[in-house]
Amino acid sequence: MKPKKLESPARNAAAAKAWFSVVRAYNLCDATLTARLSALGLRVGEHEVLANLMLQPGITQQALARRCFVAKSGISMLITRMESQDLLRREADAQDGRIKRLYLSSAGEALAAQTMAIQDEIVGTMMAPLSKSELDVMTELSERVAAQLDDLGLW
Repeated sequence: MKPKKLESPARNAAAAKAWFSVVRAYNLCDATLTARLSALGLRVGEHEVLANLMLQPGITQQALARRCFVAKSGISMLITRMESQDLLRREADAQDGRIKRLYLSSAGEALAAQTMAIQDEIVGTMMAPLSKSELDVMTELSERVAAQLDDLGLW
């Protein structure tokens, strides 16, 4: 199915205004997270790896790259560095030894808990002005927008 396109100039202007508000919110969230993580000596990319491995232990490197929207080579370098810091480990898949599964080490689990607490605090602060019903609407709208982009088939 082809994604729907905007048609009228007024609708395009409204779409641009909505888009810029999303971009501003995202950039402010990212800047806040970046500043808070720097106190732990981490970057957002490292937090994303820690968070994803905390939420889905045993994920493959390829799946992790897709979830983090990072090229396989970029995630490979990040994983290698984090493995050398004893934050995670790679294990061969039980059914297919060519596949490597990723798991947090004890140190990685402790650090992931810290970074997730920071993320939870930022998200809580960011979403505090919204009611439960507004959050539900925001979720539904964001999922529809994401589905529209998914239909482009780029990811």
